[in-house]
Amino acid sequence: MLVEAMGHLWVAFSPGTGETALLNDESASILELLEGGAGTTLSISAVLAEDSGLSSASLAEAVEACWPRLIEAGLVREQRTGHVTSR
Repeated sequence: MLVEAMGHLWVAFSPGTGETALLNDESASILELLEGGAGTTLSISAVLAEDSGLSSASLAEAVEACWPRLIEAGLVREQRTGHVTSR
């Protein structure tokens, strides 16, 4: 997968679908964190909260809202355990 900044958005190429998707900052951050392996809304929100100083609860809402688009674009997949991974 290739993710690059393009102005105020991010562009991500999914080799799985052969398509390119435009992403917001939150989605790009999620993909960056998933490079290390599977993650959940809670685990990703906790890391983002630590980095940004924002509350984990408010970031969890933003992360949760990103999952459908990332899954639809073929950039992540949902695992049966409820975890999401970028591979």
